[in-house]
Amino acid sequence: DIDQAKVKALLIAEQAANLSSEDPLILTVLGTVHTFMRNYGTARVLLERAATLDPNSAWTHSRLGWLSVYADRPEEARSYFEKALRLSPLDPMNFNNHVGIASSYQVAGDDKTASKGFQRALDERKNALWIHRNLAPALLGAGNEQEARKSFEILIAAYPKMTVQHFKNAMVFSQPVLDRIGAQLLELGVPEK
Repeated sequence: DIDQAKVKALLIAEQAANLSSEDPLILTVLGTVHTFMRNYGTARVLLERAATLDPNSAWTHSRLGWLSVYADRPEEARSYFEKALRLSPLDPMNFNNHVGIASSYQVAGDDKTASKGFQRALDERKNALWIHRNLAPALLGAGNEQEARKSFEILIAAYPKMTVQHFKNAMVFSQPVLDRIGAQLLELGVPEK
C-alpha cells in the first residue's frame, strides 16, 4: 500500500525531526519523505538546510538530485548527482546516483543516453532489478526494441504483478514523464491495471 507507506514514513520522519531539527541526516530523511509525498517546496527547504549544515553529505546531494529529477530539472539534477559521486567515490550506493543521472536524461527525453546510464548502474549492482522499470522503456525509446524486450522480461520475472498504474502511483516523476514512460511500458506489454 504505497499511500499508507508514505503516510507512515512521513509520521516517523517528523517524529525524528521533533527530536533533533538541526541534524542534517534527519533533515535529509524528512526531505526525502516530503519528496515522495510530492511536497517539493518543503523537501527543497529541508534538503538545502541539511546541505548547509553538512556540505559534505553525499546522500543529501543525491536526494537533491532526485528532487530535481522529479521537478523536471535534469541539468540541475546531474550537478547534484555528480557532486555526490565526488564527495563519496567509493560509496556502495553510488549505483543509485548513476540511476539518478540516467533518470535525468530520461526526463529530458534522451532515452539513448538514459539507457546507457541505467545499464551502467546495473553493471555496478546486478541485483537491483527494479532498474529495469526505467531501462526497458528507455531502450524502447532509443529504438533498441530487442534489448528493451529482454529488459522487460527481467522486469516482469522479478515483479510479476507490475502494472503501469502501480508504476505511476509509486513514482513521483511529473505527469508528462509518467505518461511517456507509462506508454512505453504499455507498448512493451506491462498491463495498464
